Amino acid sequence: MEKGRKTETAEKYVRKYIDLGIKFQKQYSKRGIAKVMLDENPDVYLDIEDARAYIRYVTNSYGEQNKHDKYTDLEEGLILINKPVIELDYTPYIVPPAYNKTLIIADLHGLFCDMQSLEIAINYGIKHNCDSFIIDGDFLDFYQFSKFDKSNRIVEQFYEEQEWGVELLQLLQRIFGFGILKEGNHDARRQLYIERLPLVYEEIKLLGGYSDYLNYSGSNIQFIKDYNVINYGKLNIIHGHEFQGGGGIHVAYNRLNKAFDNIITAHSHVKQEAVRVGIDGEVYGSWTLGCLCNLHPRYNINSNWTHGFATVAKDESGFFEIQNKLIINKKIY
Repeated sequence: MEKGRKTETAEKYVRKYIDLGIKFQKQYSKRGIAKVMLDENPDVYLDIEDARAYIRYVTNSYGEQNKHDKYTDLEEGLILINKPVIELDYTPYIVPPAYNKTLIIADLHGLFCDMQSLEIAINYGIKHNCDSFIIDGDFLDFYQFSKFDKSNRIVEQFYEEQEWGVELLQLLQRIFGFGILKEGNHDARRQLYIERLPLVYEEIKLLGGYSDYLNYSGSNIQFIKDYNVINYGKLNIIHGHEFQGGGGIHVAYNRLNKAFDNIITAHSHVKQEAVRVGIDGEVYGSWTLGCLCNLHPRYNINSNWTHGFATVAKDESGFFEIQNKLIINKKIY
């Protein structure tokens, strides 16, 4: 008698969660269902393992010796398997069609920014009627969260980086109206540091993300995670660190081979471009941006970096025109 009740209860709950799974396109683990069964029927099952055993029985999860094959439908069977972990949401961000000419800057690196080059880039955007701006990663540096050797003298200065970032975003918004800030690998330093801490300090979970860190009253900035692509018409915009092995000497060419699509990136601090024509005659291009930070940091004094920025204009069909600019001795090339 008792065994029949356990089986009937398990069948009822399994049927219920299969129907919910089909309706809402979700998955439910057998352990999760067993916990609900036990909580709602404490007089039927001894413990959670007892409840799980009857779920396995009615779903024929014991193997060939159990011929109770009521739930052999593929769709129903998959619903009763633990939902896989979705680590990242790769959904691209599509720039609203109202914005047809944008200034793209990248690699300011917070208080390591070269302010003269930044001013040149912003002035160019103003003179060429840009209606928006995109910061393509490494807006801030978060030097204090770096895993590399650090100078205590520099760390102290970077306590002011948040204020610097908020004030610069406010200025850019006043000038251009709408802006997008895509996280780069340096922007992600703080969040990665915070995510490791809750294992020890539970209250750290209350700290906000990057958009909260740089939030201000009246903000019209769209924040994009470092792993998401920005679609600006037919042009894809990413920072560049997302490509494993996408650097080297011929950065633009290597990233074009990785993307197989039109792409503009930063991260490597050099201005380059590469174009390839497919077998169908379709033309694809790759552009890399110069940076707007100090060209000779302590860890890479003799770098081959260059200052630069870009403007991109697009039409209603998504076709675009890029002006990828160098800044040398305060002049634009």
